[in-house]
Amino acid sequence: MTARKAQSTPIEKVRVLQRKLYRVAKAQPERTFGVLYDKVCSKNVLWAAWQQVYRNCGAAGIDGQTIEDIEAQGVKEFLRELHGQLLGQRYKPCPVRRVFIPKPDGRQRPLGIPMVRDRVVQAAVKIVIEPLFEANFRNGSYGFRPKRSAKQAIYDIRKWVTYGYDKVIDLDLKSYFDTIDHGILMRLVARRVKDPRVLRLIRGWLRAGVMNNGNWEVSIVGTPQGGVISPLLANIYLHPLDVYWERQVKDTKMVRYADDLLVLCRWRPAEGYMPRLREFLCRLRLTVNEEKTRIVSAWDGFDFLGAHFRKQLTRRDNTRSFCYTWPSRRSMQRIRDKVKEAIGYDDRPALEGKIERLNPILRGWGAYFHWMNVAQHFRKVDKYVQYKLRRWLRRKHQRTRRAFWRTPMTFFMKSGLYTLHGTVVHTC
Repeated sequence: MTARKAQSTPIEKVRVLQRKLYRVAKAQPERTFGVLYDKVCSKNVLWAAWQQVYRNCGAAGIDGQTIEDIEAQGVKEFLRELHGQLLGQRYKPCPVRRVFIPKPDGRQRPLGIPMVRDRVVQAAVKIVIEPLFEANFRNGSYGFRPKRSAKQAIYDIRKWVTYGYDKVIDLDLKSYFDTIDHGILMRLVARRVKDPRVLRLIRGWLRAGVMNNGNWEVSIVGTPQGGVISPLLANIYLHPLDVYWERQVKDTKMVRYADDLLVLCRWRPAEGYMPRLREFLCRLRLTVNEEKTRIVSAWDGFDFLGAHFRKQLTRRDNTRSFCYTWPSRRSMQRIRDKVKEAIGYDDRPALEGKIERLNPILRGWGAYFHWMNVAQHFRKVDKYVQYKLRRWLRRKHQRTRRAFWRTPMTFFMKSGLYTLHGTVVHTC
């Protein structure tokens, strides 16, 4: 009885729909789907879309309406009104709100925040069309895909480098999300989706424009980073590159996480593949960022997805080599900055209050790296946390410079501090 009830929930019905679409698309790679709008308008799909948007939270769009405001007014009424707009084809996308977030290099990354209403409809469209494209996506693509993660990409890179693919092209695309051509993207979407109403929705989001300081800016190219459907559209746009490289260049391995791309070469020099990469990217009207793109040897090391890769001789057998992986310098600096910010200079709270702020940061950072060769780096982070907490205690109690100097780590652990050392699950 429990299983039958579970299958009748809206979320489970949506999953059944997605599995059916995926199986049909997988069995018929060339098929286009002409009737999808009724599935987008389904109440079950809209409810599942709302659940996704609710879990992700997010800021308000240009109307200032937040998730909390919709909950106060009534979610059922909100979805009922949205369902009626979609059925009557009265729904029109609104411009996104432009915000900027700082990048590690000091520059700012532009983000576009849609209204909550637009995010729900985007999530509904993504729920319906994503299985159709997932059936065709290649194994070398890892970014923003269901059941795929950056950890899998790092694991495969380490595997292929160990197997001898140690000549690396670390390619960076210049302003990728801001330079996606709408015409090419819509033609790629139309290879699977033929429903004109769904295509009209996607085209409307692309052309909705941006509100920047109260001024509306037209969108000729690009997809706004921050939209629910933008990661899927970005993967669709680069899918032809994955297919071309898999079929035409068989002596290399391409690993892509959204617009971050690595080409691992084995026999031939990596420089010989750059002309073909540039030529195909030019056909997609994308530009290579020459400042960040580089060709390196895995024996010298390279960074990707926050990890540093370096091929070295193994400690047990000097005749064998292995690709070791640990946090990059930038990742180490980021965790130190977060620890410093979490501890801060506020002396009023108790030690347990500071530890409650530190633990989620340390636990999340450690969960990403704990399966790599990180024992030494974890000890460094633990020592830094201990050092900052000692300094904070000196300020709090207005003691001399040498006070709390010999405070052991066990003292902080008894107060509930999460330590990274000892959580490593795999080393080589």
